[in-house]
Amino acid sequence: MSTELYPGKHLFVDDFRIQEMQAARRVLHQPVKHGDNPVLRPEQPWEETAVHAGAFLYDERRSCFRLWYTSQAGTVIGTRVLVRDNPPKEVRESHICYAESSDGIHWERPDLGITNQQRYPGNNILIPSMRPPGRTELCHLVDDPADPEQRFRMIYLDQAEEGDPGGGLAPDQKLRLHAHSPDGIDWTVRPWQPEHLARLFGVLSYLDEEPRGELRPEARYILYGQRGSPWKTRQIGRRDSDDFVHWSGNRPVLESRLGDTPGLEFYYLQGAVRNQTWAGLHLGMLGAYHADLRRRYDPARNDGVTDCQLAWSRDSVRWERWPEPFIPRGEPGSFDYGGVYCEYPAIRGDRLYFMFTGNSTWHGQRGESTLGLATLRLDGFVSVQSEGFTEGVVVTRPHHWSACELRVNVQSLTGGLEVQLQDETGRAFDGFSTGEVEALRTDGVDTPVSWKEKGRDLRELEGRMVALRFTLGPEDRLYSYTLVPISGG
Repeated sequence: MSTELYPGKHLFVDDFRIQEMQAARRVLHQPVKHGDNPVLRPEQPWEETAVHAGAFLYDERRSCFRLWYTSQAGTVIGTRVLVRDNPPKEVRESHICYAESSDGIHWERPDLGITNQQRYPGNNILIPSMRPPGRTELCHLVDDPADPEQRFRMIYLDQAEEGDPGGGLAPDQKLRLHAHSPDGIDWTVRPWQPEHLARLFGVLSYLDEEPRGELRPEARYILYGQRGSPWKTRQIGRRDSDDFVHWSGNRPVLESRLGDTPGLEFYYLQGAVRNQTWAGLHLGMLGAYHADLRRRYDPARNDGVTDCQLAWSRDSVRWERWPEPFIPRGEPGSFDYGGVYCEYPAIRGDRLYFMFTGNSTWHGQRGESTLGLATLRLDGFVSVQSEGFTEGVVVTRPHHWSACELRVNVQSLTGGLEVQLQDETGRAFDGFSTGEVEALRTDGVDTPVSWKEKGRDLRELEGRMVALRFTLGPEDRLYSYTLVPISGG
């Protein structure tokens, strides 16, 4: 892995680019939950018992947030004619639904006219189930503009009628199905293939499946999710694919360690699906599941609570995490007291939007599932700050310079942030010292850095070994910095 300070954005989620810190530290920042949470709760008959987020993004063309989710409701099947003839039975039905919002808070459920059901007129259900009552459940969805005709690709679960191909499954088994769409609304379903019988593909595999298959960091799509471990605990596994239909074997990439809190397991990891990095990092919303170890006879550890942690990787294979909650579960009595299940964030302007499913009760207990919203400044995952009421210093590794401008995401309302460009020995380049930089008194996500005599143009340093030295005041927060490439200048 190259350690060159390539042009582009650099975060402080890890310390990979940091050579030295003096009286400074990295601090994790939690998104702020919206005051009117939950922002989407069961309101329609087909959402009677729960709604679960499945995919969430901001569409620049439509100027709106888009949400694909699974709804759940209770119904009764069977009619009693004779004593033992088809007795009524209560079952749970599920549907894949769609909603839009201009602000991520107020949601509209459009009448799609796709799934015409006498029970549910005027619904926002996307894909009709293969058998009544509904059995469809959204598994994964990706937006990939590289192929306009199949821009949106979906993996979902369903059950076929008795006698149809793939029919006759047990209640806890479903078929894995694939669909594609140019707009995320009108879907073309691929014919089911026998090899796509996967009871737990939603969590990537059977929990006792042996690790197998080749790890391909360069694959077009990557899915992360729950899988088992040799100790029968939940850990995170990884599959990859180039067509979103044929997937590799499941390989473990993140599990709890001996030094972790007893009972800690990992329930989910929501990454970008399309193989892409965020400022050189693969970021993920990690479900930290805390099993209740007080129960003696619960080998499955189904009693527990879940919060969301921030995880990262530089190669999609070796993952690390911040151990404290990124989006914590709520207080007793709140809509997310039992668990937080967060989707990959959407970006609008200079804000990050996190949609998450909140469970009101512990895992393994019946309760309501609704959707909450939390927001964070762009790239505001982790900042560098001074320790105490003093100046802090952060120095990056020296690298060959190929940038024409430096921009920072910073909160520096007292004008304390200073930047120096220096060589590998720590000596400042002429005109680029701390004393010659223009004072930064701003709160901005993309603020240019300028020096009094040299201005913003940094092309004269091209090819030199350069390190950045940031000096922070007691109230400064530095979230990221961006090296604008010379070719783009």
